[in-house]
Amino acid sequence: MTSRHLICLACWLLSLACSAGQNDNYPFSIDSEKTPDGHRLVARNAGPAPVSVKVSIINGQYIATDRQFPLYVVVPPGGGTLYLGNIRAAMSGVGYTFQTQSTWTLGDFNANQSPDAVYRLPFRDGMAFRIGQAPGGPTTTHHSPDSQYAVDIPMPEGTPVLAAREGTVIYTEANQTYGAQIPDMLSKANEVRIQHIDGTIGIYAHLAHGGVYVYPGQRVTSGQQIGLAGSTGYSSGPHLHFAVQAVRRNGEKLETVSLPFNFYVGNPPVAFAPQFGMLAKADYVSPGIIPGSQPTIQVASQAQPSPAQAHGSSAGNTDVLIGFEVPPEIRAALLKIRMWQWLTGMLGLLLLYLWFDKRRDVRRREGLRIVREPTFRSRPAEEPIFHGLTAKDKLIIACQGDRQKAERLMEFEYRRAPSINDDEAARRAWEQLQRDRS
Repeated sequence: MTSRHLICLACWLLSLACSAGQNDNYPFSIDSEKTPDGHRLVARNAGPAPVSVKVSIINGQYIATDRQFPLYVVVPPGGGTLYLGNIRAAMSGVGYTFQTQSTWTLGDFNANQSPDAVYRLPFRDGMAFRIGQAPGGPTTTHHSPDSQYAVDIPMPEGTPVLAAREGTVIYTEANQTYGAQIPDMLSKANEVRIQHIDGTIGIYAHLAHGGVYVYPGQRVTSGQQIGLAGSTGYSSGPHLHFAVQAVRRNGEKLETVSLPFNFYVGNPPVAFAPQFGMLAKADYVSPGIIPGSQPTIQVASQAQPSPAQAHGSSAGNTDVLIGFEVPPEIRAALLKIRMWQWLTGMLGLLLLYLWFDKRRDVRRREGLRIVREPTFRSRPAEEPIFHGLTAKDKLIIACQGDRQKAERLMEFEYRRAPSINDDEAARRAWEQLQRDRS
């Protein structure tokens, strides 16, 4: 076999791609292409985000390159091809082999957060929620660099989630259904990532199944609804995980880190750093007032993953909600209560709740029967019922007193038109209900 044949045979053994920390469904690749004098490496990025990549050559024999490896580059978005380097035989007539190894992550490792960057609260005006895990407070996760400055905001399932800052959606995960505190859930949270003008990235994680309302490449404005809160992935309950992230080169590796950030409220606005226990209200009409910090007691999770388990490459998908630490004397007293006493007490509370709930339903039905007494006047039957009532009261009566059904109908109208208020949502839901019954 000639030396030339040795070269050609060896070339087929090249370019074993060993990639780490990547998003499987993101359109990025590093390819090796044959050239007359060897091979060239190219990166292709068809997605909406810049990609930071490290490319190394391993197990190379009898090779020469036109640049030094490992190579650290940022591949711009938009579907273009970026030349990474040329590899050829070091000596004429001698066969050569090599393999490539690459690691990459979304974002530009040169990006820095703007000094004046601020973020609105990621929920609707008028809503208020207490901040859970936050920098400086008690934490069960948020120990790794990608979540050190993240916050958790407990909120009911289905609460509208808004963009905290304008930018471009660069990544979404919307296929996850369940949430639990088991290892299988560590990388299974629905999420949205938005890149801001300064290159930083906002991440909104644990969104509900069917609760992602945007798509990669879409431009969003501050305050625009992007999804619904949920509890997918490694999570102890419904909440929103929010963080501002950037990519950094740390020695010979690339890593995603979270950055300190400030929320703002009010008009004129005032900025504040999120703190554990703050009751933050989204008010962008009144003069800004920094929220107070009033921690409340919540039960902390007993199952806590290690930092490496809790925060992998898809940052923010591995949270457990935590609460204010119970004083030692109270904790000691609670530990003295036997299990059967706990169970008896809980059963008693459950029975008491069911009794009160049944009594409430009876009173509500009696009230509805009084309201529905037939009238012998010639005007429409609903006039004496609805006269002087709010739109929501009319909707509840139309739902036969079922408040949960009324709220579901109103939430459907919110999704169709996020900017409407409660009265308008109730009115539209009532009108739709009448059309459905006609």
